[in-house]
Amino acid sequence: MKRILTALVVLPILLYTVWSSIPYFFAALAAIAIVIAISEFYNLAAKVGCQTHNFLGYLAGLALVAGFVFGKVEWLAAVLTALVMLSLACALMKPDDLKNALVSVAATLFGVAYVALLAGFLVRVRMIPDTAQTTQLAAKLLTMFFAMVVFTDTGAYYTGRSLGKNKLAPRISPGKTIEGFVGGLIAAIAAGPLCRWAFFHEMNLLHSLLLGALIGLVGPVGDLAESMLKRGSEVKDSGTLLPGHGGMLDRVDSILFCAPLLYFYWRWFGEYF
Repeated sequence: MKRILTALVVLPILLYTVWSSIPYFFAALAAIAIVIAISEFYNLAAKVGCQTHNFLGYLAGLALVAGFVFGKVEWLAAVLTALVMLSLACALMKPDDLKNALVSVAATLFGVAYVALLAGFLVRVRMIPDTAQTTQLAAKLLTMFFAMVVFTDTGAYYTGRSLGKNKLAPRISPGKTIEGFVGGLIAAIAAGPLCRWAFFHEMNLLHSLLLGALIGLVGPVGDLAESMLKRGSEVKDSGTLLPGHGGMLDRVDSILFCAPLLYFYWRWFGEYF
């Protein structure tokens, strides 16, 4: 019940920012989610004794979002470069804690790259302008994307509960099964033509199937990757922000891996949209 109530609150907000004529609403929502997710990642790092430079990470995450909003690729490199240098400078200020300097700097940088850099590709997709063939292209792409992610999770959950027998990754996530993975993949593939029929008529049928298949394959990897981090930190959820879902990082784990996929798929095959 908590999962449903949370979804009923979050989903309308998300869809409003996706379909609004002002793309900066989505960028702002993404920036908030990114900072929260980075914070949860740093909390996981703290569980294993790694003291990160949190404030630098938050600033870098927001700066990366700005770079994606304005399409400044050089900003991304500049932000990550500055983060490396500033994190090392902060470590130099703690000469009595040299044993933790390497992991502190590495975790600070990785948290930003894992969350903000990957999620930033969705912000860039939201900034895609309409074409002569397709109006509200960005909104349609993102809605199809989120539908595929949700279909993957839902299909995997119910197929795993009803048919699941063979564990997919027992040491990392004992509840996930191979049968659930296949069910999620089939559901993601089905989401493509369904979205094409409902609102994205310009989308080529074959590419709607291919994009769904890719998200159905890559999304679970992102889910398992975050489960691995939690397992190593000996926690069940990354946070408690979203009742029934855990933390922000728990909710966006598969999205993070799929966001660059969506962006580059559009860049390479956008003529079919």
